[in-house]
Amino acid sequence: MKRVRWLSGLLSAGVLSFTLATVGAQVAQAQRPIFLLELNCVHRGFPNYQEQARDVSIGREIYTSRLLIWASNGAGWTCQLPGGPASLRIEYGVADGDGLPPAKIDVYVDGNQVASQVGKDGRVNTMLVDVSNGKSVAVDIYCSRATNCSNKWYYFFWLAIIPGAGSPGSR
Repeated sequence: MKRVRWLSGLLSAGVLSFTLATVGAQVAQAQRPIFLLELNCVHRGFPNYQEQARDVSIGREIYTSRLLIWASNGAGWTCQLPGGPASLRIEYGVADGDGLPPAKIDVYVDGNQVASQVGKDGRVNTMLVDVSNGKSVAVDIYCSRATNCSNKWYYFFWLAIIPGAGSPGSR
């Protein structure tokens, strides 16, 4: 009788461990940031960007960018969201000594503008936008001024959806 209880307890512990490991793996997978261009996206305008890792100095610190956007024409994407609670995280800047005006970024969820930001010189700028329960997100990136916007790149370190995370504030 003791042996049956011991085997039953061992089997129960094994099933419980397997269940927790499976659910934990699914939760961890769901929380992985998704690079925006990994989603189903439509690019608007002339293809003027590069997905490329490049080291750049901003504010006399070194950063590795993931995406470069040609400042003269800007760039824009509309992407299908995975659904549920989520945030869009954007980090970007202008290289030291480029003399490029900062980028202006507009974010739309389901066609409604929810955020806009003009970056500041000499630093990595950050945006965290709540895109929870939206069907699509559009991001427009362009030069904040009409002059001195050619022959340079904006550097992006984050341009990702973070599932399961809502940002502070409301849309």
